[in-house]
Formats: sequence, C-alpha cells, structure tokens
Amino acid sequence: MDLDETDSLSQLSDQFPGYEKFISHITSVTSTFVLPFLYITDRRNPRITASLLNQICCNSGDCSPTHFAHINATACFTARLLYDTVLNALARWEVAWENGCRNWPGEDGKRYNDSVDSFLHGLRNLRNKSWEGKAKGNGRTVDEEPNMVLLIERAERLKDNLPDLIVPLTRLAELSQVKITTIFLSSVRWEDIKPPLGASPDPYFIDIGPPSKQDTIDSLLFEFSSTSTTQLSAGTQDRTYHPSLLPLYEQYVEHVYNVCSLYTTDIRELQYIAAARWPGFVKPVLQEQSEVNADGDPDPDGTRNELTLPASDGRMRLLKFFTPSLTAALDVLYPRLTNAADWALANDPDMQAPEEAQRQINTEGSIIVDHLPRMSKFILLAAFLASTNPAKSDVRMFGRGADKQKRRRRKSASPKKAGAQTTVAKITQRLLGPVVFPLDRLLAILGALLEENDVENRPHEPCFELPGEHTDMELGRVHIYAAITELTSMRALHRTTAVEKLEGPPMYKCGISFGVAGALAKDLQSNSCISMTRPTELASESAAFPLQLLDPRPLKNSANLRLGNEVTDKQVDDHHDVQRSARSSFNLEMKYPTAQVRDSLDDSADFDDPNLDPSHGPEFDDESPYPEVRSAVANTDDPSIHVTTLRTWVLGLAWAIIMPGVNQFFSLRYPSVPITGIVAQLLSFPIGRFCAAYIPRKTIFGISLNPGPFTIKEHVLITIMASVGASSAYATEIIAVQRVFYNQKFDFGYQWFLVMSSQLIGFSTGGITRRFLVSPPSMIWPVTLVSCALFNTLHSEQYAGIGRLGGLSRGRFFIYVFTSAFLWYFIPGYLFLSLSWFSWVTWIWPHDPVVSQLFGYVHGMGMSVITFDWAQIAYNGSPLAMPWWATANVIVGFVLFYWIATPILYFKNTWYSLYMPISSRTSFDNTQHAYNVTRILTSEDTFNATAYKEYSPIFIPAAFVMSYGLSFASITATIVHCFIHFRKQIWYQARRSLREQADIHARLMSRYPQVPDWWYLSLFTLMFALGVVSIEIWPTEMPVWAFVIALLIALTYVIPCGMIQAITNQQIGLKYSLPGKPVAMMLFKTFGYISMAQALTFTSDLKLGHYMKIPPRKMFWCQIVAAIVAGTAQLGVQSWMFSNIPDMCSATQKDGFTCPSVEVFGTASIIWGVIGPERLNVLLQLRVGVLHYRGSQPCRGLACDEAVPKQFDTIREHCIIHHSPLIFNGTYKIPPASALNYVPWALVGFIFQYVIRRRNFAWWTKYNYVLSAALDAGLAVSIIFIFFVLQYPANGSIGEGLQHWWGNTVYYETADGMGTPVRQLQGSETFGPSIGSW
Repeated sequence: MDLDETDSLSQLSDQFPGYEKFISHITSVTSTFVLPFLYITDRRNPRITASLLNQICCNSGDCSPTHFAHINATACFTARLLYDTVLNALARWEVAWENGCRNWPGEDGKRYNDSVDSFLHGLRNLRNKSWEGKAKGNGRTVDEEPNMVLLIERAERLKDNLPDLIVPLTRLAELSQVKITTIFLSSVRWEDIKPPLGASPDPYFIDIGPPSKQDTIDSLLFEFSSTSTTQLSAGTQDRTYHPSLLPLYEQYVEHVYNVCSLYTTDIRELQYIAAARWPGFVKPVLQEQSEVNADGDPDPDGTRNELTLPASDGRMRLLKFFTPSLTAALDVLYPRLTNAADWALANDPDMQAPEEAQRQINTEGSIIVDHLPRMSKFILLAAFLASTNPAKSDVRMFGRGADKQKRRRRKSASPKKAGAQTTVAKITQRLLGPVVFPLDRLLAILGALLEENDVENRPHEPCFELPGEHTDMELGRVHIYAAITELTSMRALHRTTAVEKLEGPPMYKCGISFGVAGALAKDLQSNSCISMTRPTELASESAAFPLQLLDPRPLKNSANLRLGNEVTDKQVDDHHDVQRSARSSFNLEMKYPTAQVRDSLDDSADFDDPNLDPSHGPEFDDESPYPEVRSAVANTDDPSIHVTTLRTWVLGLAWAIIMPGVNQFFSLRYPSVPITGIVAQLLSFPIGRFCAAYIPRKTIFGISLNPGPFTIKEHVLITIMASVGASSAYATEIIAVQRVFYNQKFDFGYQWFLVMSSQLIGFSTGGITRRFLVSPPSMIWPVTLVSCALFNTLHSEQYAGIGRLGGLSRGRFFIYVFTSAFLWYFIPGYLFLSLSWFSWVTWIWPHDPVVSQLFGYVHGMGMSVITFDWAQIAYNGSPLAMPWWATANVIVGFVLFYWIATPILYFKNTWYSLYMPISSRTSFDNTQHAYNVTRILTSEDTFNATAYKEYSPIFIPAAFVMSYGLSFASITATIVHCFIHFRKQIWYQARRSLREQADIHARLMSRYPQVPDWWYLSLFTLMFALGVVSIEIWPTEMPVWAFVIALLIALTYVIPCGMIQAITNQQIGLKYSLPGKPVAMMLFKTFGYISMAQALTFTSDLKLGHYMKIPPRKMFWCQIVAAIVAGTAQLGVQSWMFSNIPDMCSATQKDGFTCPSVEVFGTASIIWGVIGPERLNVLLQLRVGVLHYRGSQPCRGLACDEAVPKQFDTIREHCIIHHSPLIFNGTYKIPPASALNYVPWALVGFIFQYVIRRRNFAWWTKYNYVLSAALDAGLAVSIIFIFFVLQYPANGSIGEGLQHWWGNTVYYETADGMGTPVRQLQGSETFGPSIGSW
C-alpha cells in the first residue's frame, strides 16, 4: 500500500512513536505485491497496532482502490456475525435504522451469511462490482479490480469461538479468487492457534517488539498535543491542556509510567490513567496562576498569557503528593471497576462534599447492592471469591467443615500468632482484574458459604438429616439461577460466554470491587470468608469500614496544596506512608495474610543483613528490598516466551563441547588463556539473532526449527550450559597427576566415573540446599547480578529498578566501555606490561631486597598499590559487584595479617623466613632452591625417610604460612559465624515454601513447577554409587569410609560457606591432608572440598536462573546434560593430548605443554600426602597458635554480640566484623596474589560501592553492573585476541623486539622479580636446623 503524500509516513511516525520500522515494513511489503496471509504478533499493544493499520489502509485509497475491513474476533463470536461484518465493511455499507438494520444486499439479493461458500460468493460479487478510482497521474476515472484487506484483531479468539473458520480465512484469497489480504493481529504466536496437519499456509510473519519507555512517553505527549490543539481551535476556556503545560505533562507522564509500568505498559491503559489524574494534578498550578493574574487583565482563552510552570522543587512536591492517588487509580481503573470521569470527580483534590455523601460514592457507579436479597448477596460474595482466588485454593479454603473453620479463626485471632505467619502477598488480583470462572465453581463456593454461615438462619426441617443436604437442595432450586440472571442484567456479574454456546459450562466474571465485597461480608456476618491482615481490628470497625478503606479520598484536603512551603515535606511523606500502608496491609488475598516486605524479611531472616540498606528501600512491595538486585534484575516475567528451543540445545551443547575442550587444551600449556563464560554470553547473542532471522520457520517431527525471536531466557540457558563446564574439572588434575607423578594409567571408565561423580554430586548437593541458598532474597549472589545486567542490556530490557536517570542508554554505555576496555588492555597486556606490574618504588631501588619485599608485586607485599590493568584489579572478582562492607572486611584482614603481621614475622626471621622471599608460591630447601620432591621419593613413589633426612626439611615463605594459618582459622570461624548469625534463618527456610518467600522474584518463580527433592536425591545416590565404584574397583587406596567422611564434610560446610558466598561474593576454602596416601589424599580433597565448591557453582547458576525466571525443571535438565557433555569432552581432549603430544608435561616440551597446574598439584600431593604435616615443623608451630586463636576468637565474637546492647548498632557491627570469616579467608588467593590484587581492588570498590552509591545513587543504579560487565567482557575478548593473534602464532615470535623493551622487562629484572631474599647464602652454605635434626 503506497501512500500518496510522502509526509504521510512522517505523520504516522509522529503519531505512533516506536513504530517507524513497522510502518516502513508494512507499506513496502503490501505495496509490492498482494500477500494472501499476513500474521502480526504484538504482545504488548495490539490495539495500537490495529489503529495504525487502520490508518495506513484508510489513507491508501487515493493511490489504490483498497477496501478495508477491520473486525474484532471477540465481538464476532458467531460465523454469521463475522460474515456480515466483513462484507459490510468491505462494501462500505452502513447498517442503519432507516433501512431496517439491513446488511449489504449485493447485486443478486442473496444472503451471504449462510455458510463459507455464500461468504465467498459475496466476496466475488464485491470484486465484480464497478469501483470508481483515480488512475495515477491524470485523475481520470477507471474501473479496477479492488485490492481488499481484512484485518482480524484478537485473532487468538478464533481458536475458541470459530475454530472451523481459521483455515478458510487463511486461504481466503485462494478460495475466493479475489485479491484480498488477510491479516491476523494477535498477542500470541501463530504456532499456538494454527490448525494441525498443515491445513493453513505459512503466513508472512511480522513481530513487533515492546515499545521503549521513551516511545511510550512520546505517544502520551502526542495525545496531549492533539488535545491541546483541539481545545485551542474550539476556543474553550479550559486550560488543563494548555500548550505551555507540555513540559510539566512530560514529567508527569514519565512518573505515571514509572509507577504503573510494573503492572502494565499498554499505552492506552497508561493514557487512560494519566487522563484521569491530570486535571487534579494540574489544578494547583492553574489555581496559583489564577491568583497571580487576579489583579491583571483576564485571559479567558489562555492564548495570550503563557502559564508559569512551577520550579523543580514544586514539581517534585506535586509528584510526591499525588503518587498515592496514581496507585489508587491503577487499582480501580486498570481492572475497570469504574470509569475515569467518575473516578476523577470522586477524587477531586478540592472536593468538599459531606462525609456521608463521600461514602455513597461507589467505584461501581450505578451498581447498588444494598437492596438485594440475602441469597443474591451470598452469590455476589461467592463470585468475588471465585474471581480473585485461584481454583486450586478452593479445597484449602472450603474443604474443611465449619467446626474446623471456626477453630482456625479463633486460633488466628491472636495478633502475635497471626503475625508469626505473616508473608508478603503476591501481586494483588485486584490489579490484574477479575478472572473468569465456570458456573459449577460458583455454585460450589456458594454452597460452602451457605453451609458455614447460613445454617442458623434457616428454618428447621426434619426431612433433612444429613449435613449439607439442605444446602444441596437450595443450590438446585430455580431461584438461584434466576438470581444469577438478575445479577447479570445489573452488570454485577458478567457472562463471558455466548448465550447460544452449548459446549462447556457458562463462564462468568465478577463485577463488584473489594470494597463492596467487604461490605457484603460485614452485612452477612461472614468475615471469615474475607481474611485480612488484622482480623481483630476489622471486628472493631463499623460496617462501612471496607468501603472507607479502599476509598482513595484522603486527597480531599489537597486544596491546601501550594507550590511553596505551605505543605511540608514531612506532611507529604506521612501522607505517602499512610497511603502505602493502607494499600499493602489490606490487599485481599484469600487465607493469605499480607505484610510489608521488610517486616517479612525481619521474620524470615532475623539477622543483621549488611546488604539491606534502609536509605534505599523499595518504592513498592513488588520490588526486591535490595537496591543491587533491583538495578540488575527485572521484577517482571513473561512465561509465554520460549525457553528450551532447538537452537537452545544446539548452541548450548556446542558451547558445552567447545569451551571445556579448548580450556582443557590450554590449561596444560604455559602461557595459557582462559575462555570465560562471558565470551559465550557475548557471542551467543548475535548467533541467536542470526538463527532467528535466517533459519526457515519449519517444523520437523513436531520440533520447530525457528520458533520466533531469540529470547532472553534462551540466551540465559545457553550461557549457563556453556559455563557449567567452562573451567577444567578438578578431577582431571588427579588423572593427570596419576599419569605424570605416579605412572598410574587407568582406563577411561575410571576417569569418567571419577569426573561425573565429583561434578554431579556437587550439583545434587546444590539442588538440595536451594531453599537455603537460592530462594531467600537475602542470598543475593552478587556475581550473578553482573550477568543479569548484561543480559538485560543486550536484550534492551527496561524495568523500574534501573531508575529514572537520563543520558546514555545502558546498551550504548556498554558498547562504549566494552570498546574502551578492549583497546586499553593492549597497553598493559602487550605493549607496556610494567603498567600492569607497576611496582614503581622497586624501579628506583631495583637491587634493594628490603624494598623489594615491601613494595614489590611479584615476590613482595605490594605496598606500591598502583596498577593500570583491570585484569589485576578484578583478579579477586569484580569490585563493582562486591558489597562495600565485604570489601572492607577483606582489606582490613589483608592489612592486619599481611601488611602488619607478616612483615613483623618476616623481619624477625621467624621460621627462617629471611632466607626466602616474603611471598612466593614455591617451597624451598635449605640451600634457597626450590624444593626437589623427587629426591625424597623411592622408585615406587613412596616416602624415603633416609633421603629426607639427608636432603632438607621443607621451608615455606612467610606469606604462604600465613595463608595456611588463616585457612585453618576460617574453618571453625565459618561454622561459628553461621551458627551465631544464620541459625534462625536456616531453621526458618527449612520450613518455608517458595511461594511464601518475601521476595517478588521467588513469588514469580512459584508459578513454575519446581524440581522435586527426590530428583536431586536420586542423582546424589547414583553419583555416590559411581564414586564408590571408582575408588573400589581401581587401586586408589581410598576406603569407602573416607569417601563418606569427605561427603559429610562437604554437606556440613556447603550451607555455611554458601551463605557467606551468597552475601559477600567470597568463597571459603578448606584444606585437607591424608599422610602416606597421595592419590587418596587428592581424592579426599576432591570429594570433600571440590564437591562443595562445585555445589556452590551450580547454586550460583540456579540463582541466575531464579533471577531470570528460568523454569526450574528445564534448568535442571540443561545443567545435567551440559555437565555430562562438558566432562566427557574434557576427558576426551586430555586423553588425546597425552596420546598424541610428545613429552607431555615435561619441562622441555617444545610447544609449551609443561602442565604447570599439574606440577603444582602433584607437588602438593607429595607434601601433604607423602611427607605429611607432622614433618612440617613450621606448620605444626603455626597450627598450635591458630587452633587456640580460632577456638577463642568466635567465642569472643559471640560474647561481644550478646553483651553489647542492641541499641548500639555501630558498636555491634564492628564486633560482628571482628570475627567475620572474611577477615580470615578473604585473602585466600595469597600467594600468588599480592597487594596488587587487593588494595586497588578495594579502592575501586570504595569509589563505586560507597562514594558513588551514596552520592549519585541514580547513576550507580543504572550503570554500575553494566560497567562491571563491560570491563570484564572487554578484558576477556582482548586477552583472547592478543593470545591467538599476537602470541600463539609463530611460537610467539611476532613482535619479538617489542617484547624486550624496557617497559616490558623492568618489573622482573629487579630484586622483586628475581625473588632475591634479604639474607643470601654463599657457596655451599645452608640455613635452618642442623643436619639430621629434622
């Protein structure tokens, strides 16, 4: 359809912001050729799309004789009605009383609505009729065959009302031989309504995405401009829509959008609510303007004198004052409990009507229920219960007898007991509107109400002896159905099914509000049927209390509102708090009492949650109480979008093979480059979009090759499947150590059993503990928030939590930062490495060992504190994702133990530490060389005591010793800390279901079927059996009892360690030793610690799926399949490498496959599994002190926690921090990490998580997690690019001259880089104990 004037498209684009691409698409396609069948999907605003299509087709008449018919499938619920409506519209025939409401007669006078054949005959007659049109260019009249367009809005209703007409309508052009285009406009996919067996042709698809926030606001502003122009042209004196008010209206509609967008983004609905409140909103402004101009000349039409808008503080006062009325309007107008005009009149800020008259104003307008008989009132009450509660709750509410109901009510009458069971209500059904229900359900609920509340009012009849017999008789009487019919005629009930429809029971919908239902309940003395939060308070109120409760007329005194300081901020805040309290405390939920989010959190958590910030609490109950979560996670869900499609499995499994295989390959090489999950997250997005755009929409064996647009949930699942096995499985290190150090080459069965059991035992453990680590809102898992922010940014998701800050969009901000991070890393990562290891003090004194020990980065304490490399800063995790209080704990522990205690121990020469660098991951012998473990082994790889005495004891640097000591301390501190602070929450969560969580995300997830615990238990049992087989059939020297103890240790620590990691983003590590059996020691560590670590990794993915609303059962199978595929791929790659790469894991391997991680792991197995800790005198001395310290310190913390009064919160917080496991274990990565990885990390965290968060919360909310994701993504991609383009090819000879300039060598040519100790030996000197004394 071509438009005559070129500016027509521009006018339509102005009228319909955000539809520019759709307008261009539809006009270009339909003007090129006649499409027989077009299917348009618009899930958000189908009514606006229908209006746009209407204008496009109606404006195309000058260039093409197009005749347009726009029908609604809801209104055309019979075949005859549809035929007549279509033909009348195409023929431009108006049905009028003057012609007897006659339909278009045609030329032959036949009826065209008898059948499909007669309808097709009518279309042919329309084609054969002579139409007058203008030929292009000369204006002469010609006869042309018309192009017809049939638009069917709400096409999904055809499947329910007229399923037999779907095929003829989709083949209308083919059957009628007429040039006609059939357009289906629907909010659901074509796959959901298409007939089976390919009876209908495949349509031309057009998917319309949701409008952005700015597009919605522009649409509302266009309506304001249109209304303003109309009023000015009419010369009206009403200045409500004066053009000079446009800036104020723009700010107003943006606020309306922010308030209402959680529940609806429909532009028409937002326009309806905005129009209802705008006259009252602008009334104080107009009144003040009238007072200012009272002494001057009047300006009745408002065109000469421009209105003076209030200042910014006045606007904020207006917005804050009227916010409660906006939510009240949403409550009433969105479900259409009244109309906008009546609501605006009833909530006029200046209305001074008497109180009694106020009470008579009902949100239902003309619906009056006071005169109804008692039975009709019971029917209305039963209808209200059926419309506002799910059907599955009927048995729970009415399945018990009256005696049990009464006992339950008496039990719940205690405010204390009722409060103990308080939970946060779900999204109130009053906002969603009443739902339809069948007549059978209405009668069943009515019977339960009558049996419980009306037995005493009936006359006693001896013929009814059985309980409920009289009620059953009453329900079968004709007067019940007559009363239902009467209520339907009054519009108190709405029948939603056609009268002539015989299939199924009649469907109804309630037409009364919560206030009227409450009044009916009071009148019938059946308050037990409507359970609210405070039943004891309701009993003391008058009968009109429910009507007063929902009446939003506290705004009646707003006539006193002025734009100055006459109304204080405190008064406005108090009014807002009262309105919010009334709105949240009395949401009607059958048998589900409600409460505030924070109150429920206090009941459920009952611990000092450091992540809960009262200064940035949620604006609504349907938001997370944590600003970090609100800024990164949307509090909405669309269950209709695709999750596990064919492309999800193909891309996810492809990544589950590629990433583990590549990472396993390069993990055995030095230097190596990891491919992290964020790489898969970035690359999956364009690949998924490409598949959605170019793969044909065909179905093979019932599986759709391309079900539609690439969704965010598909993207999340693909990323999770890619990251499940992205890092090398820990069990593969055991297999490599057995090959290299102990010459044990077991078959592939042992390897597969070992990897699967260690990986999936962790997965099953994480699933079993999900009610403690995933469901509670306090378990925020900060690391997942970065991924959530990146997902929402890539998919352009808009939600209230990102705030209202203007400026760059999150997507554009991500692109800018990602590009900058990618380019910047070339400088510290390739061109100028010293910017990464910026130990500038050691460059001044390069050969001073004391300076190197304190200020060096390689082997020192890193007191130079500067780096320009994000890889070094984020080595311990992104500081932008970790809460500041946790970062402060870690940095305090670092300063205390590494910048104070460790240098003191070092320079006092404790444990002969002056003969070694202060920090190194290498162990030393008494000649200052790396400890050669092969010298103390026999030919059978067992410990040789004689050789050990002849060689040397093992010496460990001071920082390494401190790291081990803090690890020992953290083991006990973790258990004690969790007992003190988390014991009540653990007990509470053990008895709480997902639906009862005080969190919007948990309640949204409760709609999906949960994974039963027996699934995880079955998986655990199976993997336990595989683990037993792997250690028993093959000679691992590990007994089954040790395997059981290892799992018990993992199960004991998984919840405490998981809670700490979920709150702080720091994982607690555990240390093990099993002397004399190195392979058994490695297996014990794998099953005891790695199973726990793997459980926490899987739990983190479960929390990511929880935030992104992934159905749990689909998530379960994707994780299991991906874990099995990834583990198998890693084993296959490792086996191939050992079989095909010569000199594998040798120091002279020509291609760099020296296996550095295998060497470290093997050395550790010899130290802890062969030598044993009893021969490590240094550690024995340390452990004695640590055991005393770790045993007394938590007790001191407990005493401090209990002794300090609760009022002294600041003192208590410091006492709690003092024994936090973060202080002991936050620095567990030292060595090889140093202050280079902690001090700049803490400084960045302080700037973003404390300073910016406190001073510019709006910027932090919108950009913080996007910035973290962009920096991580740019760094990961840049590392891969540099490695594979500049370092890996040609054996690293590219840019060889550049690699040896001063900026790339200065940092390791100093005493710090070479590891020079303070005391150096000369010749054959040794240090340590005398020979033979160890």
